[in-house]
Amino acid sequence: MSAVAMTLPPAETTRVSLRMVAAVIAAVGLVGAAGWWMRTLEWPIQDVRVDGIVAHADRDQLKAVMARHARAGFFTVDLEALRTDLRALPWVRDASLRRVWPDTLDVSIREHAVAAHWNEGALLSRSGIVFEPPTPVDMEAPILAGPAGHGGAMLERLRAFSAEIEPLGLEVAALRQNERRDWRLELSNGVALRLGRDDVEARLARFVAIWPRALASDAGRIASVDLRYPNGFAVTWREQDAAADAGTTRGGA
Repeated sequence: MSAVAMTLPPAETTRVSLRMVAAVIAAVGLVGAAGWWMRTLEWPIQDVRVDGIVAHADRDQLKAVMARHARAGFFTVDLEALRTDLRALPWVRDASLRRVWPDTLDVSIREHAVAAHWNEGALLSRSGIVFEPPTPVDMEAPILAGPAGHGGAMLERLRAFSAEIEPLGLEVAALRQNERRDWRLELSNGVALRLGRDDVEARLARFVAIWPRALASDAGRIASVDLRYPNGFAVTWREQDAAADAGTTRGGA
């Protein structure tokens, strides 16, 4: 029977390897202990740097929120909680935060971009978020007025309607929906369009078709165009008695 050759590592090599393992374990333990020790200290945040354009958000509110959280210290500040509190402030859409060694907190603020005024005193962002600034805002933007919770849907309608009338050189000044879900579109030239509740897209398309050839030349005299008729429209002139319907002019499609 032939013998099987086996080679064992020298005893000295085995002892050296064990010492190396022990050294590594000790080093890892020291690093972990150092990390734990540093976190137990109230290592202060000395500087908070704010990036991004802060054009509308209340700076005093921002400072108060950041100062409250910064008291926790460099290692123990809860960045996610700070981000949540910053996003709860008016105008703040989002915030990014990071620690910068040894004592600085970097904060990047992104504000809401306004798409429209919403109902009484609120604003609607381009992403469809309704928010209320602490003070009234004098900002040139379309007006949206409608049922609570419908801001995003109305913003989509505003964009669709604006795209329809843009080739006519017209702009939407306001879009309103009442409790009966009837739509009223107000143009920047002062003309109001009554679109009703049903077949709104078709009625607006009818207006787009008739405006250049039948109405544009009298734009300065028109108060409103009622497009709720099945195959036509009705024009109310600015000089008419608003309470009288007798002077209403009707036209075909």
